[in-house]
Amino acid sequence: MTSSNSNIIHASGWLMAVQIFSIFIACTTPQSTNAQELTSGTLLRPHIENLNAKHDDVTQAIEIFKTGDFTQAKQLLDSVCEADTSLPPSELLLATMFQAANRPLLARAELENAMENRPTDPGALLIFAESAIQNGRYSEAEILFERAAQLAMKLTNNDYRKQNIQNRIALNSAAIAEYRKSWSEATELLKPLSAQDPDNSNVVSRLSRSLFKSGKPDEALELLEKHWNKNKTNTQRPEITLAILYQEANDLNKAEDLMVAASELDLANAGNQTTVARWALENGKLELAKKCVERAFKAEPTLETKLLSALVARYQEDYDTAKTILEAAHLESPANLGIILELAIALSNIKGEENRGLQYAQLAVKIQPDLRQPSGRNAAMSLAWLLYRFGGQAEAEKILQNVLMAGQISSECSYFAARILMNKNRPASKQLLEEIIKDGRQFPSFNEAKSIYETTIW
Repeated sequence: MTSSNSNIIHASGWLMAVQIFSIFIACTTPQSTNAQELTSGTLLRPHIENLNAKHDDVTQAIEIFKTGDFTQAKQLLDSVCEADTSLPPSELLLATMFQAANRPLLARAELENAMENRPTDPGALLIFAESAIQNGRYSEAEILFERAAQLAMKLTNNDYRKQNIQNRIALNSAAIAEYRKSWSEATELLKPLSAQDPDNSNVVSRLSRSLFKSGKPDEALELLEKHWNKNKTNTQRPEITLAILYQEANDLNKAEDLMVAASELDLANAGNQTTVARWALENGKLELAKKCVERAFKAEPTLETKLLSALVARYQEDYDTAKTILEAAHLESPANLGIILELAIALSNIKGEENRGLQYAQLAVKIQPDLRQPSGRNAAMSLAWLLYRFGGQAEAEKILQNVLMAGQISSECSYFAARILMNKNRPASKQLLEEIIKDGRQFPSFNEAKSIYETTIW
């Protein structure tokens, strides 16, 4: 039962969320800024290293822009860019402001003006290319990046801006190579960026992945170890990162060896212990999970470690222990949706506590009723499952229909849905169980789901 809410502890379905290797976590475009938060610093940072008196009018232009007087704002930007010829076209700056104000049509019009008025400047082409890649138009993006790169080579009046543009082109070109699984090409694009900024975790993670996928796991580990040694407080152990890569390569034995090594090397590091514990639970390694959870709880008895302890108990069908842990955690954090849902499921499996379990599931839906959110769908599906188990079949089926139409749910909630559908829609139930087994991420009832699939006459 996962959630997108930042104050909710994730009990399952966590692995894909914590992998640091997503292709598009890269700095493809400058981070978007709300128009009301826009400053001269954020507007000009991609283009100049230091602001000076020549740029004072930019602040005034931004304030005028916020009033809706775009013409006067543009006139001020024109004067700034004329005074400092190292800046990009004023149309490009105005386009960035329109983007921040969520006015995409006006932003595009200014980008077109920039290309017409300054055809040798790569800025507008770069933004169009980044937009193309973000929308999955990789071939178009590749052509635009190539043109932008040619123009960037000819920039002679601003080395800082030139380097920034070339870095963005390299990062995005590497993303296209990653998408196409051209790992050697991605490696060659990312290596110079890593050398230029060795503390950039995003570049290091992507480069290590590309190296691994290129058949160079030792180089990948060496890079990860070097980075970890310099950033131990905010970086997971290199063995964990490499283990995830081996799992992607379907080498579960090697992944397990590395996860065990990571847990043994940092016995008092609660963060690494909980990461390994979650991995172990989702991969059916209960004994490893138990060891890691005990170590994490001893090091830092946080809500997260308490929830993991309860989850281990639920895997063991020790619902009384899970109840004790979760009730204490619930008192500590009454609105934590992850704890409430785990408590609902645990209580529903204790004789005499079933009604309380149903009440907690109903509370979860009240806290997060929005089916547009994964947490809302998982809460609703958990409630549907308990209603179904305790006689509310019609209401459960109604909730189920709404949830399945709204979007994806966790593996465990997919199992709940499959069980509800068994009597009325066996093909749909079979499909859900097939997807659960193919996905492979385990949850407390995973073996039961597998047994039902294998023994049912479909």
